[in-house]
Amino acid sequence: MENKKCRQGDGGRLVRLLKLVRDIRINPAQSLQNILKTYGISRSQFYNDKDTLAEMGFVIEYRKRTGFHILEDRLTPITNFSLSDRITLIFALESLSASGDGVLAAKAIEIGRKLAGGLESPLREQLLECFDNEITRKAYGVPPEIFQTLTEAVRERRRIRILYCRSGDWTERWRLIDPRRIYMRDQVLYLYARTVDENPPAWKVFRLNRIHEIQLTGTTFIPNPSEDDGFYERQKNAFSSFLGENTRSVTIRFTGEAIPYVKERLWHESQKLEEQEDGSLLFSVSVAEPMEVVRWSRQFGNNAEMLDMEDFEQ
Repeated sequence: MENKKCRQGDGGRLVRLLKLVRDIRINPAQSLQNILKTYGISRSQFYNDKDTLAEMGFVIEYRKRTGFHILEDRLTPITNFSLSDRITLIFALESLSASGDGVLAAKAIEIGRKLAGGLESPLREQLLECFDNEITRKAYGVPPEIFQTLTEAVRERRRIRILYCRSGDWTERWRLIDPRRIYMRDQVLYLYARTVDENPPAWKVFRLNRIHEIQLTGTTFIPNPSEDDGFYERQKNAFSSFLGENTRSVTIRFTGEAIPYVKERLWHESQKLEEQEDGSLLFSVSVAEPMEVVRWSRQFGNNAEMLDMEDFEQ
């Protein structure tokens, strides 16, 4: 039976409904006026939303003195997660994917889609469309079908061809690869893969939003148990997104208002801070691509100056 009040494709309203479930579950004692102000909706629109949520299996009642009461939160048959349990988890995963780095953050997107996929139709299709459009496509610029195909290829160890757009000259080229990991750095999704069309094969990084097409080859690959892909070591060497086996050091002098900002967090595991007699701060790191440090420091304008960069040694 089709949900007449929230059809597939009505993404904006569905996002509001899902966030409404989350907020009521977290803070049922809040006032109706607060909900209306938070979501910028009228009282009549709220009651329309309330009726739609009831059709989905989330029945609430608002009482003036005591706030919201959850009367029914229908269980789904697969995992015994209620609707609000799933939505709370999905938004928690969204926060993780938006703020975290590494494989875990990218994995959160896949888990979020699985949680949405466990619901009954038509809510399942509505929520998957919402999740893909609001998170995978809008937040990271990756078509959902590209992300899903890559996720399956990594999990099933399938050799694939990708049509990839290179930075710099922005030309497209087909690459034959064995995909190994999807990960995230600085809120950008990347694919770590072993190239098959090079001699010798090499470990490369591909940005997901530059993969324009994927072809399955029908071939699977078996990783060599004795071969360490070096992913975690290379990732440790990255200051931002560039992974590398070798590192170079770079030193930046910070002055003025930039100093407390630089000192307030750990920017890289290798960083060293040296306070100078003139009040300036020397910031030194050893990373795979020092220019990422230089570009980062430019946000501080005249309060940042590059002092030294180590020459690359083979």
